[in-house]
Parts: sequence; C-alpha cells; structure tokens
Amino acid sequence: MTRVTLLRLLATLIVVALGACSSLPRGREGQVLTPAQLESFQLAGRINLRVEKEAFPGRIRWSHSPSREELWFYSPVGAAVARLKQDENGALLVNAQGQEYRAQNVQSLAAEVLGWDLPLKGLPYWVRGLPWPGAEPADLQRDAQGRITRLEQAGWQVSYLAWSAAGSDALPAKLDLAGERLRLRLVVERWSACDGP
Repeated sequence: MTRVTLLRLLATLIVVALGACSSLPRGREGQVLTPAQLESFQLAGRINLRVEKEAFPGRIRWSHSPSREELWFYSPVGAAVARLKQDENGALLVNAQGQEYRAQNVQSLAAEVLGWDLPLKGLPYWVRGLPWPGAEPADLQRDAQGRITRLEQAGWQVSYLAWSAAGSDALPAKLDLAGERLRLRLVVERWSACDGP
C-alpha cells in the first residue's frame, strides 16, 4: 500500500468517525453531558510522548466507545504515523508504511511494536477527569470547583493543567500523564460526543 493510499484511507476513516459525532457538551435530547455520562467520545489535539530520553511530538485523534478504540497518530505537520484499533476481533496497528501488526489487545500491541506502555484501561477515564473505577487511587487532589488536579493510579500520575470550562462538569483541556518509562502530554483541542455501540 502506498503512502498516498494509506493517507487517503486514514482521512476517510476520520471523516466517517467524525460523522458519527455531535459537538459537546450536549447529548441527543440537548442535555449537557457530564464527564461520567460521556461513555463514547472522540477527541482531537496535540500530543507529546516522551519515552525515556526520546520525544515524539505530534497530533492525535482518538475515538472511544466501551467496545472499540481507534487512535490515529500524526507528525506535527500532519503526516500519518500510525493507527491503533481494537475491537472484538483484537488489536491492529498500521504504520506509515502500511505494515500491519496484530495482537490480542492494543496495550500489548503498542508495547511490542512501538515500545510504549499505554495505560488504555484507565486512559478513557483519566482523559475525562475521572478516576479509573478498575483501580483505587493512591492519591487524589481536587481544586475548589471539585475538579481533579492530580491523581495517582495503577502506577501512573495524572496532572490536570487546564480545563475546558469552569465547574465540576468541565472536561480536561490539558493533562500530563507520567508512568515508569513514558510521559504523555495531551492538549485536547476538540471533544465530541459519539453514539457508540
């Protein structure tokens, strides 16, 4: 598969995914969605991954539902770097050269192919400013508006540096995640609510 064909395929997937989304913060009936109600979402923004002493700045699009994950990684200038996908059939990674790698889940696939230990079970909660219910937080701090400013959970420290709005129902706009070998800075430029499966 040529680079141009892969880029067209990724662009088509993004357009399809965006078509299934509606702007936040409202649900189907027009009600404002809280972070806990936002089970299926898509976000787009800037990312900076630091693995030990190497840094990988770029852009990200992430489409999440309880049964499906899709993450698109781009270079800072917008060139496709990789696409990670997980559904009931397992996990798939497609790199910029069109090579495909498969595994049982995205976490093991990312570790094997990219060398990244992505905390994908907790990440859908953390990016919404929520503790992961699958693990007890070792430390949790909140600001005067009830928003989490820092949490430690499952070996990761998450710091919330900016929010999309005031109030306890705001979504994070900038967060920093630090694990044993990986540090991830995410600036969310756009949130969307999706009708997930």
